[in-house]
Amino acid sequence: MIRKLLSVVAAGIFVAGSAQVGYWPNDTKGKDRSVYAVKNITLYQDYKTKVENAVLVFQEGKILASGKVSIPKNAVVIDGHGAFVYPSFIDPYASVGVEKAKRNEYNPGSSYLPTDATSSAYNDAVKADARAVSTFTNQGKDFQEYLNQGFGSVLSFNEDGIVRGSAVLIALGEGISSEKVIKEDAGLMLSLDKGSSRQAYPSSLVGAVALLRQLYLDADWYGKAGNAENKNTNLEAFNRFKKLPTIIETSEKWDVLRADNIGDEAATQFVFVGSGTEYQRVKEMKATNGTFILPLEYPKPYQVQDMMNPEDLDVADLKHWELAPYNAVYLAREKVPFALTMFKLKDKASFLDKLRDLNKKGLSKEEILQSLTQKPAQILQVTSLGNLNQGSLANFIMVSDDLFAKEAVIYENWVSGKQNIINRSPDTDVRGDYRVQLNSQTYDLKIKGKITKPEAEIIQSDKKGKVKIAVADYKMAMELKLPNDSLQNYRIMLPLTDFKNRTGTAMDKDGHSVPFTISFVKAFEPEAKKEDIAKADEPGKIWYPFSAFGAETLPAQKDYLIRNATVWTNSSKGIAKNTDVKVSKGKIVQVGQGLSPGNAAVIDGTNFHLTSGIIDEHTHIGLSRGVNESGTNNSGEVRMSDAIDPDDVNFYRQLAGGVTSAQQLHGSANPVGGQASMVKFRWGEDAENMRFPQAKPYIKFALGENVKQSNWGNSPNRFPQSRGGVEQAFDFWFTRALEYEKEKAVNKNYRKDLRLETMLEILKDKRFITCHSYVQSEINMLMDVADRFDFRVQTFTHILEGYKVADKMKKHGANASTFSDWWAYKEEVREAIPYNAALMMQAGVNVAINSDDAEMARRLNQEAGKTVKYGNVPQEEAWKMVTLNPAKMLQIDHKVGSIEAGKDADLVLWTNNPLSIYATVDKTFVDGILYFDAAQQPLKDKMVKDEKNRIIQKMLFSDDAKKGNTQSTEKKQRTLYHCDTLEGEEHESHSH
Repeated sequence: MIRKLLSVVAAGIFVAGSAQVGYWPNDTKGKDRSVYAVKNITLYQDYKTKVENAVLVFQEGKILASGKVSIPKNAVVIDGHGAFVYPSFIDPYASVGVEKAKRNEYNPGSSYLPTDATSSAYNDAVKADARAVSTFTNQGKDFQEYLNQGFGSVLSFNEDGIVRGSAVLIALGEGISSEKVIKEDAGLMLSLDKGSSRQAYPSSLVGAVALLRQLYLDADWYGKAGNAENKNTNLEAFNRFKKLPTIIETSEKWDVLRADNIGDEAATQFVFVGSGTEYQRVKEMKATNGTFILPLEYPKPYQVQDMMNPEDLDVADLKHWELAPYNAVYLAREKVPFALTMFKLKDKASFLDKLRDLNKKGLSKEEILQSLTQKPAQILQVTSLGNLNQGSLANFIMVSDDLFAKEAVIYENWVSGKQNIINRSPDTDVRGDYRVQLNSQTYDLKIKGKITKPEAEIIQSDKKGKVKIAVADYKMAMELKLPNDSLQNYRIMLPLTDFKNRTGTAMDKDGHSVPFTISFVKAFEPEAKKEDIAKADEPGKIWYPFSAFGAETLPAQKDYLIRNATVWTNSSKGIAKNTDVKVSKGKIVQVGQGLSPGNAAVIDGTNFHLTSGIIDEHTHIGLSRGVNESGTNNSGEVRMSDAIDPDDVNFYRQLAGGVTSAQQLHGSANPVGGQASMVKFRWGEDAENMRFPQAKPYIKFALGENVKQSNWGNSPNRFPQSRGGVEQAFDFWFTRALEYEKEKAVNKNYRKDLRLETMLEILKDKRFITCHSYVQSEINMLMDVADRFDFRVQTFTHILEGYKVADKMKKHGANASTFSDWWAYKEEVREAIPYNAALMMQAGVNVAINSDDAEMARRLNQEAGKTVKYGNVPQEEAWKMVTLNPAKMLQIDHKVGSIEAGKDADLVLWTNNPLSIYATVDKTFVDGILYFDAAQQPLKDKMVKDEKNRIIQKMLFSDDAKKGNTQSTEKKQRTLYHCDTLEGEEHESHSH
């Protein structure tokens, strides 16, 4: 019996591991050098090699032999009695045994310099010299939770900061902490979350990405030459640890691609800790060539039964609830390598059930076992774990049955040859069907459940009675409440040595003896075998993008002939009536009358107006986790392209308003903001495919109240605090850039500075400024700064006092991107007027109308129309303010902004004059792809409604919902960013 021998082992015969140097034990056991052999087992030598009736031989914590091997004569033999033996699992991402850092909320009054006096890092979120092995203690319930679920080793790390230092690979089980260490420095741990740092920078996702990019550059520089004059233990540690497997935690699928870009830049292949959303973009995940570590915590069902309008829930959230449990399945189908982890799993006792559920959903047993053994061992570059081959560590679990059977129970988890009892193995499996005769009546007794915790019921003629059953100390005790006699109880005690066919006496509740006979009918059949036959529920389809109005497939590029429309060409042809426009391969190929369609699809444009797509010079939609890197007065190193969120439904809404391209801008929290991102609204594509090809690089500058933090509360401690200080900030950074340029010229081992590289690009006319501006004095100031440093301000955005200095702007060569009639929302715009756009245009300035607002961008055509109302601007010129003029200031007018042969087929078909309040969009094309079609919108609305209803019905009858394991139905609203939005939180008042 397993139990008999193990009790002896537990009593002291077996001691694993060697004594710690300088440590004297408080006993006389010494080191156990015995050879052990486990026989009569079904052995998995690795995730795919199964050996029946096998033997496992080990000594001093290591495997000597396994499989069809002979038992050494001197071995202590353990009879496995048919147990299934697997390599113990490895969790490659487990923050256990280390102190948890206290997280801090963002505060604008945070320090703008490092606060950790013990570190040489230039940012408190960089803890490269942290070593988890230094703080690891082998204490706490976490370790037992991992042992209970079959894990023998875990990679433990400090869960704090963007750079978290090195992780330690540890063996689980009792013992001195230092003796449990398998590998002191087993991985470099990264994230995009600053953690407990009180330093203001980074305050955004784009800042976190920039910090990592700069760190890799600094480490490379320091390793080559930078340490000659500077001693930096943090960079030394980073250079030492970056040779290890590098694991980065992500919080959404797009983070994976952001991190992969960082890794590619640094010539490093990251391992990605997933968020559970990877299934939404499996092909993009595969293209990273990375390995994933997948958590198994899934969203709970919503409390839809208590909602007045459950349809208000976001369809993306509903679909994620349904599809998240299939995450690993979808990755496996595309051959994306992954390991599984208990990280983030709130109910760790449910882990084995999660594995079984994955098997039902389509993940094979081999794939699951591989993700728990071979794959994490491969990630951590250890060959002695994850298998039971000769020379490997004796880490194995003994299971009552096939691990994936519903009733399977882990008996023991042996780590380094040391036994850990998880569930006491029963002396006998009592489960099965029996016939009982009692009081001259015959009953059917069915014993089922888990082998370690059996359950029973007694039946007669379809009527069921109740049975309490307990198995312990070689005895089985039952208390019977018979189906036909609810007033009487009977107690039966049977010896496990002989109970299947036995006659004896039962005791009723009055103490009377009653004769009974029990006879065995048939062995227990696990329910899991029946469940395996049942087909798992098919989930809904994945939509691209994973949002309302997504689709199972992306729309295709086609050839079109739009016939007999009123065409606003924005060219010398003006507004051409009864005109045809032919589109082929994403380009406009012909504009004229009576064009031949050839193989093109024909669209009747009669009574419709056709225009080029609207271009929004100033937007903050489609950006994730903050538009302001406010932790510094110069964030020129950050790139808004690192925060593109293609799932933002505002892209689709604005396509329905005729917008086809936009410049995604940093906010206005600092004088020098971040690098802009120019995108085409290719709804359903990933971030890289949404970027406008070959667009000139731009950057956001800012002036005024937001920059000097007029509305940041009572903790003003970031320079500058005045309008005069803003000018000095510009002067300082441009001067530093020139000094940096000189350093580069004379020192081949110069330190590459991403911020100063950006400033140099501006000075070299390789990057162009769009500046948030209101007050004429500041507008003049920035033009003066530009003249001093010999560059030009490309565009002043907002520019509500532009009418006062339009002549100077014209002379300087600046463009103006303004609001049509937004004013009086803060002090510095009190002198704004609705004639601003017209007056600047009359002065010869190239003028555009922008939105800076997710909702306004849906009606930019009407905003352009207001310039006709207020300033008598000719209609063609007014329309150019949202098409050709922004294209010119963004230097993309050779591709878009007008309807001419050779230009991109970014086109909008309107039901009326596009400047009219009565005009609506009928169709919107980007690169000749039909992304919005009003005729199809009712079908899309119905698709969303039907999908919501289908999932809500499924949710109502889910097991979690029946148990009350649900989440709140509070409606989630996406943050709508504006220039002044700090750290991703939406302000009630938008001061732009």
